[in-house]
Amino acid sequence: MQEEKFGMTTKMYMLKELVGKLELSPNFIIANYSGLSSPEIEKLRKDLLKSSSRYFVVKNSIAKRAFEELELKEMTQFIKGAVGIGVIGDIIAASKTFVDFSKNHNSFKLDCAMLDGKVEGADRIKRMAMLPSKEVLRALVLSYMFGPITGFVGVLRGLLSNLVYAINEIKSKKEGGKKSG
Repeated sequence: MQEEKFGMTTKMYMLKELVGKLELSPNFIIANYSGLSSPEIEKLRKDLLKSSSRYFVVKNSIAKRAFEELELKEMTQFIKGAVGIGVIGDIIAASKTFVDFSKNHNSFKLDCAMLDGKVEGADRIKRMAMLPSKEVLRALVLSYMFGPITGFVGVLRGLLSNLVYAINEIKSKKEGGKKSG
């Protein structure tokens, strides 16, 4: 009797923990990890930390109940076999990590993702992995923003150079005219 109560308490705690994680991070990926060893899963977890993301293994029954509690019933269809959930911090960096890991581990399969409130397939995750990182995107935006300004400064510099050149030419002609007269 006591063991049964402990088991139920543990499951309730796990459910509460999963619901809390998914509420804090509404962007997540569901992936099937069957065939991977514990050290391989730990490598994935370590790599994901760089993008403020985490991957954890869940019991299917608990994952389904969590999705039902969060009114994400459409996600329950992806809970089959040995699944884990990756809660995502940086979507692009995490997508790259998951895709790279799946290329090196054939048994690791990306099933789907919940991104910005929409269910997305594995193809979308793979496309996102091809995007440049946030830092590169920021640098591109800044270069486009400052491009016209930089061009304008270049034009002004050219005008000033031409003005100085013209003044020097006028000066040298006047000095040349005084010497001959």
